Amino acid sequence: MLANYGFYLIFLALCCSLYGFLSAILAAYWRHRRFYNSSKLALTATCMLLISAAVVLWVGLFQRDYGIAYVAKNSSNDLPMLYTFTAFWSSLEGSHTLWMLLLSIMGTIAVWTHSKDNEHIMPYVLGSIQAVLGWMLYLAVTYSDPFVANLPAPPNGRGMNELLQNFYMAIHPPLLFSGYTALAVPFAYSIAALCFGDITEGWLKTVRRWSLFAFVLLTAAISLGGRWAYVELGWAGYWAWDPVENSSFMPWLMCTALLHSLLVQDKLGHLKRLSIVLAIAAFFLSYFGTFLTRSGVVSSVHSFAESPIGPNYLYYLSGLILISTAIYAFRAPSILPADTEKVWGFSKESALVVTQFLLLSFAAIIFIGTVFPIVSEALTQQRITVQAPYFNMFAPWVGLGTVVGIAIGQLMRYQSSQMPYAKQVIFGSVLFAIPLSFVLIYLGEVMKTPKTVNLIAQIVGLYLASWAIGCLCGDLFIKLKDLRFQWKLFFKRNLAYFGAWVAHIGVMIAIIGFLGNYRGMETRKTLKAGESFEFFDYRFEVPDGIKVKTEQNATLFAAHVNVYRGETLYQSMEAAQSRYPTKDQTFNEIGIGGNFWHDIYIVLVDFDKTDGKRVTLQVNINPTVRFVWTAIVIMCLGGVIALFDLYRGNKSRDAVAGAWEVKA
Repeated sequence: MLANYGFYLIFLALCCSLYGFLSAILAAYWRHRRFYNSSKLALTATCMLLISAAVVLWVGLFQRDYGIAYVAKNSSNDLPMLYTFTAFWSSLEGSHTLWMLLLSIMGTIAVWTHSKDNEHIMPYVLGSIQAVLGWMLYLAVTYSDPFVANLPAPPNGRGMNELLQNFYMAIHPPLLFSGYTALAVPFAYSIAALCFGDITEGWLKTVRRWSLFAFVLLTAAISLGGRWAYVELGWAGYWAWDPVENSSFMPWLMCTALLHSLLVQDKLGHLKRLSIVLAIAAFFLSYFGTFLTRSGVVSSVHSFAESPIGPNYLYYLSGLILISTAIYAFRAPSILPADTEKVWGFSKESALVVTQFLLLSFAAIIFIGTVFPIVSEALTQQRITVQAPYFNMFAPWVGLGTVVGIAIGQLMRYQSSQMPYAKQVIFGSVLFAIPLSFVLIYLGEVMKTPKTVNLIAQIVGLYLASWAIGCLCGDLFIKLKDLRFQWKLFFKRNLAYFGAWVAHIGVMIAIIGFLGNYRGMETRKTLKAGESFEFFDYRFEVPDGIKVKTEQNATLFAAHVNVYRGETLYQSMEAAQSRYPTKDQTFNEIGIGGNFWHDIYIVLVDFDKTDGKRVTLQVNINPTVRFVWTAIVIMCLGGVIALFDLYRGNKSRDAVAGAWEVKA
């Protein structure tokens, strides 16, 4: 029976992981290579066993083996092939299995691809990864078994959660879990550095690569989650400061702060201990988010129902923070600072520290707002809900600090108060921002916003973002000029810088996109077939009323909407409500159109159930939302570019302008 095979595979994986953990500890204590090699093989065997268990679960899903409780709960005879595949991670037990699988894969890659510089700390790295993996396998065997039998097997399953039958949800969870598990490698290396008492250049290189990898994955995953909310839930937004959204954002903030800390460490040798703390904190917050999702302590469209696995996550988090803190307290003094003293004056490294302060402060604000309802309920038996206005009160100021910090910090140089050509770039950008912000204001139709305060915020924000883009472009021009526009040499020496430059451009474009939230407009109209109404220079007409059609496993009640600009047909869109065989309720199918500057977002709120000739539509105009999706692609591209940086010359790759001499 498939259920038995799958359970035995996970149980064997648990045994291998525990053996690997003990072998790694003995290898670290006795400096014994055979124990070390044995632990590596145990981790590899664990990975192979989990891959086999995953294949068994997929086979059960595709064969509709409802003798497995997980398959019966998350699949049905009508489920399309794509969502049969993604049903693997559509519920608690499957997503936990996916997390274990990805962690074993990441860990196996990390221990088989390490550099020779890290050979001396690899037993500690192995032990850390095996400890985490062993704990997750213990939960899979005890509280989160995806292979529980369901006898007698029913003829049909209950079906997959209808909200998850979406293309973006087919990609978002694997990417998010991949980002979380990638953070396990910097965590393991940080514990190893503390235990061994040393940080080498190989350590820095490895932790930086894995942190960049995690940054790219988390950036893509969070944006796909936002895109899913935008196209599936029907509230015309992509971010609501939901507790589970926050729980995925906090590790991203910590990972971004870690990258800035590693940059200072790479250039000057400082902030070693801070890098270790940030790596541990990022890993801790990834599991904290999992605790929120699986414990039932928060109410969220993203969260799973309360289960026994929740308290066990809390025990694990408590143990993780206690053990990590104890190791740091006893071993941090062994991590020696840089040989040279550093006076933190007006320089690029100081700007990077300020950037970290912004990121960490924002993470603390989000953490407080997320856990406060939980703490208040535990202490007073009354839950005080923290809504979006709390977070929105701080977000614009963090955004302002980010814009100014990126613009000015990019022009600074390491270990120097000099800012070559700074006056020309800054004041040139002041002028450059005028036409650029005017284009954004004009084509983005900013002046149509009905709210004066939002209008002022929009204009100021667009101007500052345009000014920052000008500063970034000016700094890139200076570096190219210093190298006499020798592009090959520039990319050889500055690939990491260029990747960061691209990512920062993406951040500015994202901020321009976020500013559109200040002026989104909506209306709700009820009309009969053939009637129309005007809104935001458009005329919306429903020519035919409701039409019923079938799409995959859903029945759609669709309203065709013609959108006119003047007398010209601009776009034809369709908004619908869908009904699935396993549920009586209906779900939104959003109609999205428009152009690069704004989305036309149409929700079918209600319709006449008798003849379908009367419909109620909600229409939203969402400015610059496509800037956000574009920015995410650019940010991920910047991270990928930086991953390929291999240059390790004697001179700084970001020296004072004029310091490089290029021979003809």
